[in-house]
Amino acid sequence: MNVITRGIKNSLRSPMRSSAIILMLAISIGLILSMLVARSSVESKINDVKANTGTNITINPAGVQGFAGGGNPLTSDQVASISSAAHIVSTTATLSDQMGTTDTNLTPSLTLGSFGARQQRFEGTSSGTTGSTSTDVSVSTSNRPTPTPRISVTGTTNPNSVATNGGNLTIQSGTAFNGTSSDLVALVGSSLATKNNLTTGSTFTAYGKTVTVVGIYSTGNTFQDSGVIMPLAAVQSLTNQSGDASSVIAKVDSSDNVDSTITNLKSTLGSDKVDITSEAQQAAASVSSLSAISGLALAGVIGATIAGAVIVLLAMVMVVRERRREIGVIKAIGGTNQKVVSQFVAEALTLTIVGAIIGLGLGVVVSGPMTSSLVSSQTSSTTTTGIPEVGGAAPAFRRGLNQLNSNLTKVQSSLTPQVFVIAIGMTLLIAIIGSAVPAWFIARIRPAEVLRSE
Repeated sequence: MNVITRGIKNSLRSPMRSSAIILMLAISIGLILSMLVARSSVESKINDVKANTGTNITINPAGVQGFAGGGNPLTSDQVASISSAAHIVSTTATLSDQMGTTDTNLTPSLTLGSFGARQQRFEGTSSGTTGSTSTDVSVSTSNRPTPTPRISVTGTTNPNSVATNGGNLTIQSGTAFNGTSSDLVALVGSSLATKNNLTTGSTFTAYGKTVTVVGIYSTGNTFQDSGVIMPLAAVQSLTNQSGDASSVIAKVDSSDNVDSTITNLKSTLGSDKVDITSEAQQAAASVSSLSAISGLALAGVIGATIAGAVIVLLAMVMVVRERRREIGVIKAIGGTNQKVVSQFVAEALTLTIVGAIIGLGLGVVVSGPMTSSLVSSQTSSTTTTGIPEVGGAAPAFRRGLNQLNSNLTKVQSSLTPQVFVIAIGMTLLIAIIGSAVPAWFIARIRPAEVLRSE
């Protein structure tokens, strides 16, 4: 009988003890596999977050905030510089404007209300009233027209830039237009379309030109659904702002490069010429939470590996101490240290492999719930306040933040072949470490001393 066969049979000499060892090893190895799966899944999600979330930066003319503030629009040269900057993979340019009663035949679907009226209290004021210090909205003069709501117009190279649902613009009827065209076509918000009885194929006038409705959209946002979206070039032409843009949303190739890209753009465009905002802080918070989960999973792998090695180590030390006389006899009749050690290593490997088979099966079953549990324990809400409504930029910001908020809840466990191979490697490491010290004890046993003591 060779040493391997003897080692395998010896692993079953004490069924109760062997069963207990195998059970503890199975738990350890199952934990190793489930933690490896969790870490691999989270690391994959971190890479996905860095590539797709928190990578948008918004460039606006300095001093502009919505339709308030000052500043000059971004020029075509500035837009071109942004598009060609390092790490920028795509850009969406927008130009926002408002149509009054003299600009269009459309009837606004929004009611102005006291707040909106207050925003227009300075308009149309005569020279005698412009310098008035009164802030009472009820104050009026014969030279001040009655405040009326306006219709927001957004020219964009990407109609989805105004989506608020984290994805594509919801088209209720018709189709989206080509953002790179200069056609006089428009997507009309559902509220505005209802107010003016517009359907796909209808026309309306804007800035003295006839515009065709190619679709009706809905965002779930009252303000956005009361507006009009047109190709950027069309709005630039209609408003005599050729090449201008009120904001540019640029996508960076990775969240790791956002800060350097912002620095580069400020240097190229002039920090006093543009205001740049990003989702980098929210992305960093999201990645930080995911990294904490990855670190916790790695600690679990290390802890479970140490526990498994200690289990095998203590078991084999106990076995060696119990079989000192047997080892001494084998050596006395010509058995070498190598043969005796090989026998005990085979025994340790047998216990470990049986435990691994059970443990790997257990790990496959619990890896999904384990990943979900780790993610849930680290989930924290990402909230932001004070996001400015900067033309077409705010919806894109909200879309990005919606993605950030859902990152931690979308980590899916996946058992890949690489993870399985690593788990098997960890199992062999447990057997090797658990057999190393007993092998040292075996090598030190002298047959004469053992037989004399017996």
